[in-house]
Amino acid sequence: MDKFKNRIKYYLFGLGIGLIFTYFLFGSRGCSWLPENRVKNMIAEKEIWIGDSIRDLMQCQNVTNSDIYRLLDDDGDVDFSLSKTSGEPKEYHLSGIKEEKELTIRYALYDSTAEVIDFSYLKDSDCKTTVSNNNKRVVTLPLEQVIEIIEQREFRILDKAVCQMECLELTEEEVLNFHSGEKVYVEASKPRLKPNPEYLLTGFIGDKEYSIFYIIGENRTRIGAITLKQNKEKCQCSEYDLPSPY
Repeated sequence: MDKFKNRIKYYLFGLGIGLIFTYFLFGSRGCSWLPENRVKNMIAEKEIWIGDSIRDLMQCQNVTNSDIYRLLDDDGDVDFSLSKTSGEPKEYHLSGIKEEKELTIRYALYDSTAEVIDFSYLKDSDCKTTVSNNNKRVVTLPLEQVIEIIEQREFRILDKAVCQMECLELTEEEVLNFHSGEKVYVEASKPRLKPNPEYLLTGFIGDKEYSIFYIIGENRTRIGAITLKQNKEKCQCSEYDLPSPY
């Protein structure tokens, strides 16, 4: 019995040392079971909204959509003492550093959405707004994150897009590299759509403006449609019924 207890003791001691070593080596990354990471994941998995007045004040102080999402990654810390963790909606106070100054953002967490309801950055800011906060819109996922999502999987160009690519005289290389550095057309993108999120990106190939429709599968990123701005001669291809950014 004593030998068994000693083995358990040594096992727990070794496990503790291993956990401490892992934490200092990797920080809290990958530890989704930690309370702070659970909160950040719950917010990040939802569609995030923001009202016009807060959005205007953020823009005035150069606080961007990337900052809103960045605090939900490793850069942000949840202050539970300043958060409202009971009742509806729950509210979470996250803080981080932006250009050597403290940035705090307060998120409200609802059943299917989240909302930026307050922030603090430049203490001596003269920024003001005359609009209400009743009109709300989705906070666009930063382009760099969209590109990362698109590039995580192997590309496949669907037959409809191949037809459009040939009709518009585009090369496969131009189509496959299109997503780098372009912009997301928010109104036609569905980043929370399950099981296959959708993104519409717009940008230039040469001196012509195009849009390309991406469908994110479990193992592949499918290019589903390609359109050209002000294309007078329509391609005789089976078209996706998707909103046009033009």
